[in-house]
Amino acid sequence: MILRLYERLLETQISKNRMPTCVAVVLSSGDLSGPGLKQLRSVLDWCRSTGLGSIMLYVNDDAPEIRARVAAELADAPAQVSLHTADGVEHMGDGVGVKMIISIGYGGKHEVAEAFRSLLQDVQNGSLNPEDINEESIEAHLRFSQKPDLVIRAGGKQLSDFMIWQAAYSELYFTDVDWRALRKIDFLRAIRDWQRRDRRFGR
Repeated sequence: MILRLYERLLETQISKNRMPTCVAVVLSSGDLSGPGLKQLRSVLDWCRSTGLGSIMLYVNDDAPEIRARVAAELADAPAQVSLHTADGVEHMGDGVGVKMIISIGYGGKHEVAEAFRSLLQDVQNGSLNPEDINEESIEAHLRFSQKPDLVIRAGGKQLSDFMIWQAAYSELYFTDVDWRALRKIDFLRAIRDWQRRDRRFGR
């Protein structure tokens, strides 16, 4: 009962302030198995109830069975779901509502290297001059166009290389609570913390 009242208090507090446009959550290896799969549905509910339009999740384990389990869990999810691996992108869900992007084993180093290979191909075929390679052209070749306002590291103290380009000016939030034990109040606390910060965007 007390936790539910506290949850409502947090919801009221964050509803009075600007919400982040996109939140990214970095998980630990093994988080998307067992109870961790059910958390995907819970997070979608939290996003809908708070008005958060975009959530991104990353786990560095690229085991095929994880991909299969996630795809099965979210096949009919009430959301716009895209599952990213080094092999490509798979779309699922009903295609409306919250945008959920899940990256399994597809980290930032791989993404940036892929973008540069694409840029070099454009230079080789004559559609791009080397002098025109800049921040905008690099970003145009990245797989993920989102720039998360907030990056949450669940259950750990170290970040990964996920979205190393896009998250350059993101606010970071570390919680000792691991993904499978994450509660809505933990999620709301992270958003409230972000709302209270004075963002400087690298300045």
